[in-house]
Amino acid sequence: MMLVVCIVLFSSIVFGIEPERFTSLLEKAGQTPAIVFEKDDFSWDKYPAEVKTNFIDGVNAQDQLNKLAPSETIPILFDLLENGKDIEKAIPLYLEKHGYYTNSFTEEIYKQIRDQGGISCGYSGLGSLAFPWLTKKYRGKDFNEREIQYFWWVYDRKHLPEIWQTWYRCWQEENSRPEPRKYVQTRLLSDVSCLGFYIFPYLAETLKNDKSLEAIVDIFKSYPCFPIKGDFQLWWENNEARYAFPEAKGWNHALEIIRTEKLAVYGSAKENMFLWHELAEKYYSGYNVNRYWYYFLSDKEEIKEEDVTEAICKAIEDK
Repeated sequence: MMLVVCIVLFSSIVFGIEPERFTSLLEKAGQTPAIVFEKDDFSWDKYPAEVKTNFIDGVNAQDQLNKLAPSETIPILFDLLENGKDIEKAIPLYLEKHGYYTNSFTEEIYKQIRDQGGISCGYSGLGSLAFPWLTKKYRGKDFNEREIQYFWWVYDRKHLPEIWQTWYRCWQEENSRPEPRKYVQTRLLSDVSCLGFYIFPYLAETLKNDKSLEAIVDIFKSYPCFPIKGDFQLWWENNEARYAFPEAKGWNHALEIIRTEKLAVYGSAKENMFLWHELAEKYYSGYNVNRYWYYFLSDKEEIKEEDVTEAICKAIEDK
Protein backbone atom coordinates (compact mmCIF):
# COMPACT_ATOMS: atom_id res chain seq x y z
CA MET A 1 0.00 0.00 0.00
CA MET A 2 1.33 3.42 -0.92
CA LEU A 3 2.25 5.64 1.97
CA VAL A 4 0.27 8.87 1.94
CA VAL A 5 1.35 11.82 4.05
CA CYS A 6 -0.83 14.88 4.52
CA ILE A 7 0.96 18.21 4.23
CA VAL A 8 -0.57 21.15 6.10
CA LEU A 9 -0.42 24.63 4.61
CA PHE A 10 0.97 27.39 6.78
CA SER A 11 1.01 31.00 5.65
CA SER A 12 4.01 33.27 6.01
CA ILE A 13 2.48 35.16 8.93
CA VAL A 14 2.89 32.07 11.14
CA PHE A 15 6.56 32.81 11.57
CA GLY A 16 6.18 36.57 11.41
CA ILE A 17 7.91 37.98 8.35
CA GLU A 18 6.50 39.77 5.34
CA PRO A 19 7.87 39.10 1.84
CA GLU A 20 9.15 42.70 1.59
CA ARG A 21 11.22 42.31 4.76
CA PHE A 22 12.47 38.95 3.54
CA THR A 23 13.53 40.47 0.21
CA SER A 24 15.48 43.18 2.03
CA LEU A 25 17.35 40.58 4.10
CA LEU A 26 18.03 38.58 0.97
CA GLU A 27 19.64 41.54 -0.76
CA LYS A 28 21.84 42.34 2.23
CA ALA A 29 22.93 38.70 2.50
CA GLY A 30 23.82 38.76 -1.18
CA GLN A 31 26.13 41.72 -0.60
CA THR A 32 28.22 39.97 2.07
CA PRO A 33 31.87 40.51 1.06
CA ALA A 34 34.03 37.40 0.64
CA ILE A 35 36.94 38.10 3.01
CA VAL A 36 39.95 35.99 4.00
CA PHE A 37 40.45 36.39 7.74
CA GLU A 38 43.13 33.71 8.26
CA LYS A 39 46.17 35.92 7.87
CA ASP A 40 48.50 37.52 10.40
CA ASP A 41 48.22 41.04 9.04
CA PHE A 42 44.45 41.17 8.72
CA SER A 43 42.95 44.63 9.19
CA TRP A 44 39.71 46.19 8.05
CA ASP A 45 41.74 49.31 7.25
CA LYS A 46 43.11 47.54 4.16
CA TYR A 47 39.66 47.37 2.58
CA PRO A 48 37.33 50.03 1.21
CA ALA A 49 35.51 51.74 4.07
CA GLU A 50 32.10 50.19 3.35
CA VAL A 51 33.35 46.57 3.23
CA LYS A 52 33.30 46.09 7.01
CA THR A 53 29.78 47.51 7.27
CA ASN A 54 28.53 45.38 4.39
CA PHE A 55 30.09 42.28 5.93
CA ILE A 56 28.49 42.82 9.34
CA ASP A 57 25.12 43.66 7.79
CA GLY A 58 25.32 40.67 5.46
CA VAL A 59 26.19 38.19 8.21
CA ASN A 60 23.40 39.53 10.41
CA ALA A 61 20.93 39.30 7.52
CA GLN A 62 21.91 35.71 6.75
CA ASP A 63 21.63 34.83 10.43
CA GLN A 64 18.06 36.15 10.44
CA LEU A 65 17.26 34.23 7.27
CA ASN A 66 18.67 31.03 8.76
CA LYS A 67 16.32 31.32 11.73
CA LEU A 68 13.23 31.39 9.51
CA ALA A 69 11.26 28.23 8.76
CA PRO A 70 11.76 26.65 5.31
CA SER A 71 7.95 26.37 5.10
CA GLU A 72 7.95 30.15 5.04
CA THR A 73 11.07 31.02 3.09
CA ILE A 74 10.86 28.45 0.27
CA PRO A 75 7.42 29.60 -0.98
CA ILE A 76 8.55 33.23 -0.87
CA LEU A 77 11.69 32.42 -2.85
CA PHE A 78 9.69 30.70 -5.57
CA ASP A 79 7.18 33.55 -5.59
CA LEU A 80 10.10 35.89 -6.27
CA LEU A 81 11.13 33.72 -9.21
CA GLU A 82 7.58 33.69 -10.56
CA ASN A 83 7.19 37.44 -10.28
CA GLY A 84 10.56 38.08 -11.88
CA LYS A 85 11.12 40.18 -8.78
CA ASP A 86 14.14 42.42 -9.31
CA ILE A 87 15.49 39.98 -11.88
CA GLU A 88 17.58 42.72 -13.44
CA LYS A 89 18.76 44.12 -10.10
CA ALA A 90 22.54 44.14 -9.84
CA ILE A 91 24.09 43.47 -6.43
CA PRO A 92 27.63 44.78 -5.92
CA LEU A 93 29.71 42.13 -4.19
CA TYR A 94 33.26 42.57 -2.90
CA LEU A 95 35.65 39.64 -3.37
CA GLU A 96 39.05 39.32 -1.73
CA LYS A 97 41.87 40.08 -4.23
CA HIS A 98 39.38 40.87 -6.99
CA GLY A 99 37.51 43.90 -5.74
CA TYR A 100 33.89 44.53 -6.69
CA TYR A 101 31.95 42.57 -9.23
CA THR A 102 28.26 42.55 -10.12
CA ASN A 103 26.12 39.68 -8.91
CA SER A 104 22.39 39.33 -9.64
CA PHE A 105 19.54 39.21 -7.17
CA THR A 106 18.30 36.07 -8.92
CA GLU A 107 21.58 34.29 -8.15
CA GLU A 108 21.02 35.00 -4.47
CA ILE A 109 17.49 33.56 -4.68
CA TYR A 110 18.83 30.30 -6.12
CA LYS A 111 21.62 30.22 -3.55
CA GLN A 112 19.10 30.45 -0.74
CA ILE A 113 16.92 27.72 -2.27
CA ARG A 114 19.95 25.42 -2.55
CA ASP A 115 21.24 26.17 0.94
CA GLN A 116 17.92 25.33 2.59
CA GLY A 117 18.56 21.64 1.87
CA GLY A 118 15.86 20.60 -0.57
CA ILE A 119 16.12 18.64 -3.81
CA SER A 120 19.61 18.23 -5.27
CA CYS A 121 20.82 16.29 -8.30
CA GLY A 122 24.20 17.81 -9.10
CA TYR A 123 25.03 18.55 -12.71
CA SER A 124 22.67 16.00 -14.23
CA GLY A 125 19.23 14.53 -13.60
CA LEU A 126 19.98 11.33 -15.52
CA GLY A 127 19.65 8.31 -13.24
CA SER A 128 18.26 10.37 -10.36
CA LEU A 129 15.71 8.80 -8.02
CA ALA A 130 13.59 11.95 -8.33
CA PHE A 131 13.50 12.02 -12.14
CA PRO A 132 13.05 8.44 -13.42
CA TRP A 133 11.27 9.80 -16.50
CA LEU A 134 14.47 11.28 -17.97
CA THR A 135 16.23 8.89 -20.39
CA LYS A 136 19.38 8.91 -22.49
CA LYS A 137 17.36 9.85 -25.59
CA TYR A 138 16.70 13.25 -24.01
CA ARG A 139 20.24 13.91 -22.85
CA GLY A 140 20.08 17.26 -24.65
CA LYS A 141 17.14 18.20 -22.39
CA ASP A 142 19.03 17.29 -19.23
CA PHE A 143 19.29 19.73 -16.34
CA ASN A 144 21.32 20.60 -13.29
CA GLU A 145 19.88 21.09 -9.81
CA ARG A 146 19.39 24.81 -10.33
CA GLU A 147 17.50 24.46 -13.62
CA ILE A 148 15.06 21.89 -12.24
CA GLN A 149 14.16 23.66 -8.99
CA TYR A 150 11.10 25.55 -10.26
CA PHE A 151 9.66 22.60 -12.21
CA TRP A 152 10.12 20.37 -9.16
CA TRP A 153 8.48 22.90 -6.84
CA VAL A 154 5.47 23.77 -8.98
CA TYR A 155 4.76 20.30 -10.41
CA ASP A 156 7.04 17.28 -10.03
CA ARG A 157 7.12 17.04 -6.23
CA LYS A 158 3.49 15.92 -6.33
CA HIS A 159 4.97 12.53 -7.24
CA LEU A 160 6.84 12.23 -3.94
CA PRO A 161 4.64 9.33 -2.69
CA GLU A 162 5.60 7.25 -5.74
CA ILE A 163 9.25 8.31 -5.53
CA TRP A 164 9.48 7.39 -1.86
CA GLN A 165 7.66 4.09 -2.37
CA THR A 166 9.98 3.14 -5.25
CA TRP A 167 13.00 3.81 -3.10
CA TYR A 168 11.65 2.15 0.03
CA ARG A 169 10.76 -1.08 -1.78
CA CYS A 170 14.36 -1.29 -3.00
CA TRP A 171 15.70 -0.54 0.49
CA GLN A 172 13.52 -3.29 1.97
CA GLU A 173 14.53 -5.77 -0.72
CA GLU A 174 18.23 -5.11 -0.20
CA ASN A 175 17.94 -5.37 3.57
CA SER A 176 16.01 -8.65 3.31
CA ARG A 177 19.02 -10.34 1.71
CA PRO A 178 20.96 -12.71 4.02
CA GLU A 179 23.91 -10.36 3.64
CA PRO A 180 22.90 -6.87 2.43
CA ARG A 181 25.48 -5.44 0.09
CA LYS A 182 27.21 -2.50 1.78
CA TYR A 183 27.92 -0.52 -1.36
CA VAL A 184 24.32 -0.89 -2.55
CA GLN A 185 23.06 0.35 0.81
CA THR A 186 25.40 3.31 0.64
CA ARG A 187 24.21 4.29 -2.84
CA LEU A 188 20.56 3.90 -1.90
CA LEU A 189 21.08 6.16 1.11
CA SER A 190 22.92 8.70 -1.00
CA ASP A 191 20.08 8.77 -3.52
CA VAL A 192 17.28 9.29 -1.03
CA SER A 193 19.14 11.91 1.00
CA CYS A 194 19.28 14.03 -2.16
CA LEU A 195 15.54 14.60 -1.69
CA GLY A 196 16.40 16.63 1.40
CA PHE A 197 13.64 17.98 3.61
CA TYR A 198 10.98 16.87 1.14
CA ILE A 199 11.14 13.31 2.52
CA PHE A 200 10.95 14.27 6.19
CA PRO A 201 7.21 13.41 6.51
CA TYR A 202 7.69 10.03 4.81
CA LEU A 203 10.78 9.29 6.85
CA ALA A 204 9.06 10.13 10.14
CA GLU A 205 6.05 7.93 9.33
CA THR A 206 8.06 4.93 8.10
CA LEU A 207 10.54 5.11 10.96
CA LYS A 208 7.76 4.07 13.33
CA ASN A 209 8.04 0.51 12.01
CA ASP A 210 11.48 0.40 10.39
CA LYS A 211 14.45 1.53 12.45
CA SER A 212 16.85 0.75 9.62
CA LEU A 213 15.94 4.20 8.30
CA GLU A 214 17.94 5.73 11.14
CA ALA A 215 20.75 5.53 8.59
CA ILE A 216 19.06 8.35 6.66
CA VAL A 217 18.69 10.38 9.84
CA ASP A 218 22.42 10.04 10.47
CA ILE A 219 23.13 11.52 7.05
CA PHE A 220 20.79 14.45 7.61
CA LYS A 221 22.31 15.12 11.03
CA SER A 222 25.64 15.71 9.29
CA TYR A 223 24.13 18.50 7.15
CA PRO A 224 24.44 21.94 8.81
CA CYS A 225 21.20 23.10 7.16
CA PHE A 226 19.19 20.57 9.20
CA PRO A 227 19.30 21.26 12.97
CA ILE A 228 18.20 17.72 13.86
CA LYS A 229 18.94 16.84 17.47
CA GLY A 230 18.46 13.51 19.21
CA ASP A 231 15.57 11.24 18.23
CA PHE A 232 14.27 12.18 14.78
CA GLN A 233 10.61 11.49 15.53
CA LEU A 234 10.65 13.63 18.66
CA TRP A 235 12.46 16.35 16.75
CA TRP A 236 9.88 16.06 13.96
CA GLU A 237 6.98 16.45 16.39
CA ASN A 238 8.45 19.79 17.47
CA ASN A 239 9.52 20.96 14.00
CA GLU A 240 6.94 19.56 11.58
CA ALA A 241 5.35 22.98 11.04
CA ARG A 242 8.71 24.33 9.85
CA TYR A 243 8.60 21.92 6.89
CA ALA A 244 4.86 21.97 6.15
CA PHE A 245 4.76 23.12 2.52
CA PRO A 246 1.74 24.03 0.42
CA GLU A 247 0.74 21.52 -2.23
CA ALA A 248 2.31 21.89 -5.66
CA LYS A 249 0.28 24.38 -7.71
CA GLY A 250 0.48 22.15 -10.76
CA TRP A 251 1.28 22.34 -14.44
CA ASN A 252 -1.56 24.66 -15.41
CA HIS A 253 -0.25 27.21 -12.94
CA ALA A 254 3.24 26.82 -14.37
CA LEU A 255 1.88 27.48 -17.87
CA GLU A 256 0.24 30.70 -16.71
CA ILE A 257 3.50 31.89 -15.16
CA ILE A 258 5.58 30.98 -18.22
CA ARG A 259 3.22 32.99 -20.43
CA THR A 260 3.78 36.11 -18.32
CA GLU A 261 7.43 35.97 -19.41
CA LYS A 262 8.43 37.02 -15.89
CA LEU A 263 9.68 33.65 -14.66
CA ALA A 264 13.29 34.02 -13.54
CA VAL A 265 14.76 30.75 -14.81
CA TYR A 266 17.15 29.93 -17.63
CA GLY A 267 15.62 30.28 -21.07
CA SER A 268 16.41 26.65 -21.89
CA ALA A 269 14.64 25.49 -18.72
CA LYS A 270 11.49 27.37 -19.68
CA GLU A 271 11.56 25.68 -23.07
CA ASN A 272 12.41 22.22 -21.75
CA MET A 273 9.72 22.22 -19.05
CA PHE A 274 7.13 21.30 -21.66
CA LEU A 275 9.00 18.10 -22.51
CA TRP A 276 9.78 17.35 -18.86
CA HIS A 277 6.08 17.55 -18.08
CA GLU A 278 5.19 15.26 -20.97
CA LEU A 279 7.78 12.66 -19.95
CA ALA A 280 6.74 12.75 -16.29
CA GLU A 281 3.06 12.41 -17.11
CA LYS A 282 3.71 9.37 -19.31
CA TYR A 283 5.95 7.77 -16.73
CA TYR A 284 3.64 8.16 -13.75
CA SER A 285 0.56 7.14 -15.73
CA GLY A 286 2.14 3.69 -16.10
CA TYR A 287 3.34 4.30 -19.66
CA ASN A 288 6.92 3.37 -18.72
CA VAL A 289 8.41 0.60 -16.63
CA ASN A 290 10.29 1.49 -13.49
CA ARG A 291 13.67 2.94 -14.40
CA TYR A 292 15.38 3.14 -11.03
CA TRP A 293 18.85 1.61 -11.29
CA TYR A 294 18.31 -0.90 -8.49
CA TYR A 295 16.00 -2.92 -10.76
CA PHE A 296 18.83 -3.32 -13.28
CA LEU A 297 21.46 -4.37 -10.76
CA SER A 298 23.16 -7.76 -10.88
CA ASP A 299 22.18 -10.24 -8.16
CA LYS A 300 25.78 -11.09 -7.36
CA GLU A 301 26.97 -10.81 -3.76
CA GLU A 302 29.72 -8.25 -4.25
CA ILE A 303 28.68 -4.96 -5.87
CA LYS A 304 31.12 -2.18 -6.70
CA GLU A 305 30.79 1.31 -8.10
CA GLU A 306 31.16 0.15 -11.68
CA ASP A 307 28.26 -2.30 -11.20
CA VAL A 308 25.94 0.51 -10.12
CA THR A 309 27.17 2.67 -12.99
CA GLU A 310 26.33 -0.13 -15.42
CA ALA A 311 22.86 -0.49 -13.86
CA ILE A 312 22.26 3.25 -14.19
CA CYS A 313 23.23 3.14 -17.87
CA LYS A 314 20.70 0.34 -18.42
CA ALA A 315 18.04 2.20 -16.46
CA ILE A 316 18.22 5.33 -18.60
CA GLU A 317 18.04 3.46 -21.90
CA ASP A 318 14.81 4.08 -23.76
CA LYS A 319 12.44 1.12 -23.65
